[in-house]
Amino acid sequence: MDRRRFLALGSRALIGGIAAHATGSLAHPPAHAQRSSREGAAAGTAAGALAQETAVSLPVLDKLQGRATGRVAIARDLIPAGRALASSSDALPAERVRERLEAAMRALLGNDPWPQLVRPDDTVAIKINGLAAGRLSPRPELVEAIARALIAAGVAPGRIIVWDRTSREVEGSGFPLQTADGAVRHYGTDALRDGYGRDLETSGSVGSLVTRILREYATVLVNVGVLKDHDLCGVSAGMKNLYGAIHNPNRYHANGCDPFVAEVAALPSIRARLALTVIDGAIAQAEAGPAFAPAWIWPCDALLAACDPVACDRAAWGLIEARRGELGLPSLAEAGRAPRWIETGARLGLGRAEGIARVEV
Repeated sequence: MDRRRFLALGSRALIGGIAAHATGSLAHPPAHAQRSSREGAAAGTAAGALAQETAVSLPVLDKLQGRATGRVAIARDLIPAGRALASSSDALPAERVRERLEAAMRALLGNDPWPQLVRPDDTVAIKINGLAAGRLSPRPELVEAIARALIAAGVAPGRIIVWDRTSREVEGSGFPLQTADGAVRHYGTDALRDGYGRDLETSGSVGSLVTRILREYATVLVNVGVLKDHDLCGVSAGMKNLYGAIHNPNRYHANGCDPFVAEVAALPSIRARLALTVIDGAIAQAEAGPAFAPAWIWPCDALLAACDPVACDRAAWGLIEARRGELGLPSLAEAGRAPRWIETGARLGLGRAEGIARVEV
Protein backbone atom coordinates (compact mmCIF):
# COMPACT_ATOMS: atom_id res chain seq x y z
CA MET A 1 0.00 0.00 0.00
CA ASP A 2 1.27 3.50 -0.82
CA ARG A 3 2.35 5.20 2.42
CA ARG A 4 0.30 8.36 1.86
CA ARG A 5 -2.78 6.26 1.24
CA PHE A 6 -2.06 4.31 4.43
CA LEU A 7 -1.79 7.52 6.46
CA ALA A 8 -5.05 8.76 4.97
CA LEU A 9 -6.86 5.60 5.99
CA GLY A 10 -6.52 6.43 9.66
CA SER A 11 -9.19 9.08 9.62
CA ARG A 12 -11.65 6.39 8.59
CA ALA A 13 -10.39 3.63 10.90
CA LEU A 14 -12.84 3.26 13.78
CA ILE A 15 -11.97 1.81 17.16
CA GLY A 16 -13.69 -1.45 16.29
CA GLY A 17 -10.54 -2.59 14.45
CA ILE A 18 -9.22 -2.05 10.97
CA ALA A 19 -10.05 -5.52 9.70
CA ALA A 20 -12.71 -6.73 12.09
CA HIS A 21 -14.77 -8.37 9.35
CA ALA A 22 -12.11 -9.47 6.89
CA THR A 23 -13.08 -12.36 4.69
CA GLY A 24 -11.68 -15.58 6.09
CA SER A 25 -10.65 -13.93 9.35
CA LEU A 26 -9.92 -16.14 12.31
CA ALA A 27 -12.28 -16.09 15.27
CA HIS A 28 -9.35 -17.05 17.48
CA PRO A 29 -5.64 -16.84 16.73
CA PRO A 30 -4.00 -20.20 16.08
CA ALA A 31 -1.52 -19.84 18.94
CA HIS A 32 -2.56 -19.36 22.54
CA ALA A 33 -0.60 -17.91 25.42
CA GLN A 34 -0.81 -18.80 29.05
CA ARG A 35 -0.72 -15.68 31.17
CA SER A 36 2.60 -15.38 32.94
CA SER A 37 3.34 -13.64 36.21
CA ARG A 38 5.98 -11.47 34.52
CA GLU A 39 3.27 -9.37 32.87
CA GLY A 40 1.63 -8.16 36.07
CA ALA A 41 -0.18 -4.85 36.06
CA ALA A 42 1.87 -3.57 33.12
CA ALA A 43 0.00 -5.84 30.74
CA GLY A 44 -3.30 -4.08 31.39
CA THR A 45 -6.64 -4.85 32.91
CA ALA A 46 -9.52 -7.01 31.76
CA ALA A 47 -11.78 -4.09 30.90
CA GLY A 48 -11.78 -0.33 30.70
CA ALA A 49 -9.13 2.17 29.64
CA LEU A 50 -5.51 1.47 30.60
CA ALA A 51 -3.72 4.40 32.17
CA GLN A 52 0.02 4.87 31.74
CA GLU A 53 2.27 6.88 34.02
CA THR A 54 4.70 9.39 32.52
CA ALA A 55 7.90 7.60 33.60
CA VAL A 56 8.13 3.84 33.12
CA SER A 57 10.73 1.11 33.07
CA LEU A 58 11.24 -1.71 30.64
CA PRO A 59 10.71 -5.04 32.43
CA VAL A 60 13.35 -6.90 30.41
CA LEU A 61 16.03 -4.40 31.42
CA ASP A 62 14.99 -4.69 35.05
CA LYS A 63 15.11 -8.48 34.78
CA LEU A 64 18.64 -8.37 33.36
CA GLN A 65 19.70 -6.06 36.21
CA GLY A 66 21.40 -3.48 34.03
CA ARG A 67 23.59 -5.91 32.04
CA ALA A 68 21.85 -5.03 28.77
CA THR A 69 21.03 -1.37 29.40
CA GLY A 70 22.78 0.86 26.87
CA ARG A 71 24.34 -2.15 25.14
CA VAL A 72 24.03 -2.93 21.41
CA ALA A 73 25.71 -5.85 19.66
CA ILE A 74 26.51 -5.31 15.97
CA ALA A 75 27.43 -8.39 13.92
CA ARG A 76 29.20 -7.86 10.60
CA ASP A 77 30.19 -10.18 7.74
CA LEU A 78 26.68 -11.28 6.85
CA ILE A 79 27.36 -10.77 3.14
CA PRO A 80 29.73 -13.21 1.44
CA ALA A 81 32.66 -11.69 -0.43
CA GLY A 82 31.73 -10.66 -3.94
CA ARG A 83 28.00 -10.93 -3.32
CA ALA A 84 25.84 -7.94 -4.37
CA LEU A 85 22.45 -7.36 -2.74
CA ALA A 86 19.77 -5.19 -4.33
CA SER A 87 16.89 -5.97 -1.96
CA SER A 88 15.94 -8.14 0.98
CA SER A 89 14.71 -10.76 -1.48
CA ASP A 90 18.35 -11.48 -2.35
CA ALA A 91 18.95 -14.31 0.09
CA LEU A 92 22.00 -14.73 2.29
CA PRO A 93 23.38 -18.15 3.33
CA ALA A 94 21.09 -19.29 6.13
CA GLU A 95 23.88 -20.87 8.17
CA ARG A 96 25.94 -17.70 7.97
CA VAL A 97 22.98 -15.61 9.19
CA ARG A 98 22.37 -18.03 12.09
CA GLU A 99 26.01 -17.86 13.13
CA ARG A 100 26.11 -14.05 12.97
CA LEU A 101 22.87 -13.78 14.98
CA GLU A 102 24.26 -16.09 17.67
CA ALA A 103 27.51 -14.12 17.77
CA ALA A 104 25.54 -10.92 18.34
CA MET A 105 23.38 -12.51 21.04
CA ARG A 106 26.40 -13.88 22.90
CA ALA A 107 28.06 -10.48 22.73
CA LEU A 108 24.90 -8.97 24.12
CA LEU A 109 24.04 -11.42 26.90
CA GLY A 110 26.87 -13.92 27.22
CA ASN A 111 26.67 -17.67 26.80
CA ASP A 112 23.24 -19.27 26.46
CA PRO A 113 21.46 -15.96 25.72
CA TRP A 114 17.98 -17.06 24.65
CA PRO A 115 16.84 -18.74 27.90
CA GLN A 116 17.57 -15.39 29.57
CA LEU A 117 14.71 -13.92 27.53
CA VAL A 118 12.15 -16.71 27.10
CA ARG A 119 10.71 -19.72 28.91
CA PRO A 120 9.20 -22.85 27.35
CA ASP A 121 5.68 -21.75 28.31
CA ASP A 122 6.01 -18.38 26.52
CA THR A 123 4.26 -17.47 23.29
CA VAL A 124 6.62 -15.28 21.27
CA ALA A 125 5.40 -12.68 18.76
CA ILE A 126 8.03 -11.74 16.17
CA LYS A 127 7.05 -8.35 14.72
CA ILE A 128 8.44 -7.76 11.23
CA ASN A 129 8.34 -4.62 9.08
CA GLY A 130 6.45 -5.33 5.86
CA LEU A 131 5.96 -1.77 4.59
CA ALA A 132 8.39 -2.41 1.72
CA ALA A 133 7.68 -6.13 1.69
CA GLY A 134 10.25 -8.20 -0.15
CA ARG A 135 12.34 -5.16 -1.04
CA LEU A 136 13.40 -3.73 2.31
CA SER A 137 11.89 -6.01 4.96
CA PRO A 138 13.46 -8.42 7.45
CA ARG A 139 14.84 -11.29 5.41
CA PRO A 140 13.26 -14.71 6.03
CA GLU A 141 16.61 -16.33 6.78
CA LEU A 142 17.08 -13.95 9.76
CA VAL A 143 13.57 -14.47 11.11
CA GLU A 144 14.00 -18.22 10.68
CA ALA A 145 17.26 -18.03 12.64
CA ILE A 146 15.44 -16.27 15.49
CA ALA A 147 12.66 -18.88 15.45
CA ARG A 148 15.23 -21.72 15.49
CA ALA A 149 16.95 -20.15 18.50
CA LEU A 150 13.64 -19.80 20.34
CA ILE A 151 12.79 -23.44 19.62
CA ALA A 152 16.22 -24.51 20.86
CA ALA A 153 15.45 -22.58 24.06
CA GLY A 154 12.33 -24.71 24.57
CA VAL A 155 9.58 -22.63 22.94
CA ALA A 156 7.30 -24.87 20.85
CA PRO A 157 7.04 -23.90 17.14
CA GLY A 158 3.29 -23.43 17.51
CA ARG A 159 3.97 -20.79 20.14
CA ILE A 160 5.89 -18.55 17.72
CA ILE A 161 3.95 -16.00 15.63
CA VAL A 162 5.58 -14.01 12.81
CA TRP A 163 3.26 -11.07 12.21
CA ASP A 164 2.65 -7.55 10.98
CA ARG A 165 -0.42 -5.38 10.44
CA THR A 166 -1.71 -7.39 7.50
CA SER A 167 -1.31 -10.91 6.20
CA ARG A 168 -0.54 -9.38 2.80
CA GLU A 169 2.54 -7.66 4.26
CA VAL A 170 3.59 -10.87 6.00
CA GLU A 171 3.24 -12.94 2.82
CA GLY A 172 4.92 -10.28 0.70
CA SER A 173 7.90 -10.34 3.05
CA GLY A 174 8.47 -14.01 2.30
CA PHE A 175 6.35 -15.75 4.95
CA PRO A 176 3.46 -17.75 3.44
CA LEU A 177 0.29 -17.63 5.50
CA GLN A 178 0.66 -20.42 8.07
CA THR A 179 -1.80 -21.30 10.83
CA ALA A 180 -1.39 -25.08 11.07
CA ASP A 181 -0.90 -26.72 14.45
CA GLY A 182 2.67 -27.43 15.39
CA ALA A 183 4.25 -24.95 12.99
CA VAL A 184 5.60 -21.44 13.35
CA ARG A 185 2.63 -19.20 12.54
CA HIS A 186 2.68 -16.45 9.91
CA TYR A 187 -0.26 -14.04 9.71
CA GLY A 188 -1.32 -10.43 10.21
CA THR A 189 -3.51 -8.72 12.75
CA ASP A 190 -6.15 -8.49 10.04
CA ALA A 191 -6.44 -12.30 10.02
CA LEU A 192 -8.23 -12.06 13.37
CA ARG A 193 -11.80 -11.01 13.91
CA ASP A 194 -11.69 -7.81 15.92
CA GLY A 195 -7.95 -7.77 15.44
CA TYR A 196 -7.32 -5.03 17.98
CA GLY A 197 -8.18 -5.13 21.68
CA ARG A 198 -11.32 -3.44 22.90
CA ASP A 199 -9.67 -1.47 25.71
CA LEU A 200 -7.91 1.80 24.95
CA GLU A 201 -4.33 1.86 26.21
CA THR A 202 -2.69 5.19 26.95
CA SER A 203 0.87 6.43 27.20
CA GLY A 204 1.38 10.17 27.48
CA SER A 205 -0.38 11.72 24.49
CA VAL A 206 -0.95 8.35 22.77
CA GLY A 207 -4.26 6.50 23.04
CA SER A 208 -4.53 3.35 20.95
CA LEU A 209 -5.95 -0.12 20.65
CA VAL A 210 -3.19 -2.74 20.58
CA THR A 211 -3.27 -5.86 18.41
CA ARG A 212 -4.80 -8.88 20.11
CA ILE A 213 -1.70 -10.82 19.11
CA LEU A 214 0.07 -8.97 21.91
CA ARG A 215 -2.75 -8.17 24.32
CA GLU A 216 -4.27 -11.62 24.51
CA TYR A 217 -1.85 -14.23 23.18
CA ALA A 218 1.84 -13.34 23.25
CA THR A 219 3.90 -13.11 26.42
CA VAL A 220 7.16 -12.05 24.71
CA LEU A 221 7.74 -9.61 21.85
CA VAL A 222 10.77 -9.76 19.55
CA ASN A 223 10.84 -6.65 17.36
CA VAL A 224 12.61 -7.24 14.02
CA GLY A 225 13.06 -4.11 11.93
CA VAL A 226 15.15 -2.86 9.05
CA LEU A 227 17.63 0.01 8.90
CA LYS A 228 16.35 2.98 6.96
CA ASP A 229 15.83 6.70 6.78
CA HIS A 230 12.35 8.09 7.46
CA ASP A 231 11.13 11.28 5.81
CA LEU A 232 9.30 12.43 8.94
CA CYS A 233 11.02 10.99 12.00
CA GLY A 234 14.56 10.58 10.65
CA VAL A 235 15.14 6.92 11.46
CA SER A 236 12.95 3.83 11.12
CA ALA A 237 14.61 0.81 12.70
CA GLY A 238 13.31 -0.51 16.01
CA MET A 239 10.77 1.50 17.99
CA LYS A 240 9.14 3.04 14.92
CA ASN A 241 8.30 -0.51 13.79
CA LEU A 242 5.99 -0.80 16.81
CA TYR A 243 3.51 1.55 15.11
CA GLY A 244 2.40 -1.64 13.38
CA ALA A 245 1.03 -2.92 16.70
CA ILE A 246 -1.66 -0.21 17.08
CA HIS A 247 -4.87 0.57 15.23
CA ASN A 248 -4.24 4.29 14.61
CA PRO A 249 -0.56 4.90 13.74
CA ASN A 250 -1.49 7.65 11.28
CA ARG A 251 -2.30 9.95 14.21
CA TYR A 252 1.27 9.99 15.46
CA HIS A 253 3.42 11.47 12.70
CA ALA A 254 3.38 15.18 13.66
CA ASN A 255 6.44 16.95 15.11
CA GLY A 256 8.85 14.40 13.69
CA CYS A 257 6.92 11.66 15.51
CA ASP A 258 8.13 13.04 18.83
CA PRO A 259 7.11 12.07 21.52
CA PHE A 260 4.90 9.51 19.83
CA VAL A 261 7.41 6.82 18.82
CA ALA A 262 8.60 6.56 22.42
CA GLU A 263 5.09 6.71 23.84
CA VAL A 264 3.86 3.91 21.58
CA ALA A 265 6.76 1.76 22.79
CA ALA A 266 5.68 2.59 26.35
CA LEU A 267 2.11 1.36 25.90
CA PRO A 268 1.51 -1.26 28.62
CA SER A 269 0.93 -4.27 26.37
CA ILE A 270 4.03 -3.44 24.32
CA ARG A 271 6.60 -2.58 26.98
CA ALA A 272 5.54 -5.50 29.20
CA ARG A 273 6.48 -7.94 26.42
CA LEU A 274 9.31 -6.25 24.53
CA ALA A 275 12.36 -8.43 25.19
CA LEU A 276 14.60 -8.01 22.16
CA THR A 277 15.11 -5.76 19.15
CA VAL A 278 16.91 -7.13 16.09
CA ILE A 279 17.65 -4.94 13.08
CA ASP A 280 18.34 -6.43 9.66
CA GLY A 281 20.96 -4.06 8.28
CA ALA A 282 22.47 -6.33 5.64
CA ILE A 283 21.28 -3.64 3.28
CA ALA A 284 20.08 -0.26 4.49
CA GLN A 285 18.65 2.97 3.10
CA ALA A 286 20.15 6.39 3.84
CA GLU A 287 17.56 8.71 2.27
CA ALA A 288 13.98 8.88 0.90
CA GLY A 289 12.51 6.39 3.36
CA PRO A 290 10.43 4.80 4.63
CA ALA A 291 9.32 3.64 1.15
CA PHE A 292 11.86 1.58 -0.78
CA ALA A 293 14.19 3.84 -2.79
CA PRO A 294 16.86 1.68 -4.48
CA ALA A 295 19.04 4.68 -5.37
CA TRP A 296 19.81 5.13 -1.66
CA ILE A 297 20.37 1.48 -0.73
CA TRP A 298 23.83 0.42 0.42
CA PRO A 299 25.34 -2.82 1.80
CA CYS A 300 25.64 -1.82 5.44
CA ASP A 301 26.40 -5.46 6.30
CA ALA A 302 25.22 -5.16 9.89
CA LEU A 303 22.90 -7.02 12.23
CA LEU A 304 21.98 -5.15 15.40
CA ALA A 305 20.69 -6.85 18.55
CA ALA A 306 19.68 -5.15 21.80
CA CYS A 307 17.34 -5.56 24.74
CA ASP A 308 17.47 -1.76 25.14
CA PRO A 309 15.32 -0.34 22.31
CA VAL A 310 16.52 3.22 22.86
CA ALA A 311 20.18 2.27 22.58
CA CYS A 312 19.40 0.18 19.50
CA ASP A 313 17.80 3.10 17.69
CA ARG A 314 20.65 5.38 18.77
CA ALA A 315 23.14 2.97 17.19
CA ALA A 316 20.98 2.71 14.06
CA TRP A 317 20.91 6.51 13.82
CA GLY A 318 24.71 6.57 13.92
CA LEU A 319 24.97 4.11 11.03
CA ILE A 320 22.58 6.13 8.89
CA GLU A 321 24.37 9.41 9.69
CA ALA A 322 27.73 7.88 8.76
CA ARG A 323 26.40 6.82 5.37
CA ARG A 324 24.79 10.20 4.77
CA GLY A 325 28.16 11.82 5.46
CA GLU A 326 29.85 9.52 2.94
CA LEU A 327 27.26 10.56 0.33
CA GLY A 328 27.56 14.27 1.07
CA LEU A 329 23.98 14.47 2.34
CA PRO A 330 23.07 16.86 5.16
CA SER A 331 22.83 15.36 8.61
CA LEU A 332 19.35 14.49 9.80
CA ALA A 333 19.51 17.49 12.14
CA GLU A 334 20.43 19.75 9.22
CA ALA A 335 17.56 18.23 7.24
CA GLY A 336 15.17 19.01 10.11
CA ARG A 337 14.58 15.33 10.85
CA ALA A 338 16.74 14.53 13.85
CA PRO A 339 15.08 11.61 15.70
CA ARG A 340 14.37 13.54 18.91
CA TRP A 341 12.05 10.76 20.04
CA ILE A 342 15.13 8.66 20.90
CA GLU A 343 15.98 11.01 23.76
CA THR A 344 12.30 11.05 24.70
CA GLY A 345 12.45 7.28 25.04
CA ALA A 346 15.39 7.62 27.42
CA ARG A 347 13.53 10.20 29.50
CA LEU A 348 10.55 7.84 29.70
CA GLY A 349 12.80 5.14 31.13
CA LEU A 350 12.78 2.80 28.13
CA GLY A 351 16.57 2.69 27.83
CA ARG A 352 19.71 4.74 27.36
CA ALA A 353 20.38 7.19 24.53
CA GLU A 354 23.82 8.51 25.47
CA GLY A 355 27.01 6.72 26.40
CA ILE A 356 25.86 3.48 24.80
CA ALA A 357 28.20 0.52 24.32
CA ARG A 358 28.45 -0.71 20.73
CA VAL A 359 30.03 -4.17 20.66
CA GLU A 360 31.03 -5.29 17.16
CA VAL A 361 31.56 -8.95 16.37
